[in-house]
Amino acid sequence: MSTSRFNPPNSLWYEDLPARAAMAEEEVSVMALQEDVIGVDQDKLDISRASSILRGGFIFTGMAVLLILCWFAPHVFTSIFTPPRSVLVITILTIQNLALAGYSLFLIWLDCRIPRDLPVRFDRRSGKIHVQDFSLSLNPFAHRKLLLKTFDWTDIEAELTKQAGFNGKVYMVRYALVLVVCRPGTTEVLERITLRGNDIATQGLESIWSYVRRYMEQGQSNLPTLHVRERRISLLNSLFFYMPYLAPGEEGRFYRSRMGAAELILAFLMIWFFWIWLPLGLCYYVAMRCAPEPSWPERMD
Repeated sequence: MSTSRFNPPNSLWYEDLPARAAMAEEEVSVMALQEDVIGVDQDKLDISRASSILRGGFIFTGMAVLLILCWFAPHVFTSIFTPPRSVLVITILTIQNLALAGYSLFLIWLDCRIPRDLPVRFDRRSGKIHVQDFSLSLNPFAHRKLLLKTFDWTDIEAELTKQAGFNGKVYMVRYALVLVVCRPGTTEVLERITLRGNDIATQGLESIWSYVRRYMEQGQSNLPTLHVRERRISLLNSLFFYMPYLAPGEEGRFYRSRMGAAELILAFLMIWFFWIWLPLGLCYYVAMRCAPEPSWPERMD
């Protein structure tokens, strides 16, 4: 299909996935699911979205700006206190530096306040899906809160999106699996929810959608057995979050076991930026340690 069947179409649209009610004949890759499934039984399936949320970037940016301000502080003080003094220059420099410092501190605070995860729950018993969402805004004065959204499974479809561009060094391509909430009985879009993003291939995303459809239709009995992995936030794993192909221990072995030719090529191209990925990983650790742990309400209709 060369165009999206949904209205309005997604500006990043790449491909419509099989309809929710269509016979699920696609192959399900357990390896693709192992990273994101955080809980499954006969009644509910919980899928993490933590791997799609790039944490630590705001802390990294805020700290970088603060370090630059500290570096230039002596020159700024010299300009302010060396005659001839200009009230206009002093005012502009003071406001500019205070604003930059204040916004940098806000970015650091914001990165630490976004929940560790914003999972999606597929509830077979009620025929609904529940989505945890966060009203993220870069406006320091905006109101932020954790939202719980509920939709009927019968109104859910799915599509793939694609983002591509040159980052100055390499040409990057990223795909995402997006749940499309439609008006009942139509293809009119009410809302879109990214279930998983930042993938360099589409096969794993297609497997997730196939698994979800089969689970909601048949339950757990006719699906591959998943061993839900314990999720821990450790300094060592966090340092390698942006280059998991080098991570030691179980996390690194698990990631390397899933790597194909495309992932190997990308890893070779990106490994040279380790001097950026390591401090970003440290910022990721700080953000995740400070972030609130997600939880589900005891009763959900």
